[in-house]
Amino acid sequence: MRPQQGVVDSSHGGIAVPKSTSSKMQPELLSTVNSVLPHVGATNDPYSAYLILTVMVLLAVGFACAPLILAAILAPRKPGDIKESAFECGLESKGDPWVQFKVQYYLYALAFVIFDIEVVFIYPWAVAFKGLSFGAFLAMGVFILLLAESLIYLWLKGVLTWK
Repeated sequence: MRPQQGVVDSSHGGIAVPKSTSSKMQPELLSTVNSVLPHVGATNDPYSAYLILTVMVLLAVGFACAPLILAAILAPRKPGDIKESAFECGLESKGDPWVQFKVQYYLYALAFVIFDIEVVFIYPWAVAFKGLSFGAFLAMGVFILLLAESLIYLWLKGVLTWK
């Protein structure tokens, strides 16, 4: 059943949780939660919840580092002059490989990344637009005005002109 809009259950220690019309959880969901996390909340130790977080962080770091370590251990090592030479697109390079680029390229790329990432924030807002309050609309309006201001600033400073 859907929770009622605007009704808050005060039995969760001051945390605003929507009060559902049915006060019981579905038995399948409850049995799944109990089988997956049998000891969470079972003790009065305030740090018991951090144990699960620590285990998850260690697993994440392990999954990230394990392929790197395995590749370093198991990779074949046959160094040679040809393998250690710098090449680009299958051709031998000519000149110094450390060529300095103009700073304008970096500024242009940074402006692109900033505006591209900000679209990630606008998309969920646009999807949920009909269900949002006026405060959310006002907050996104301020966000879009800041985007427009930064775009105008970049334009006036000449960062967007390609030379």
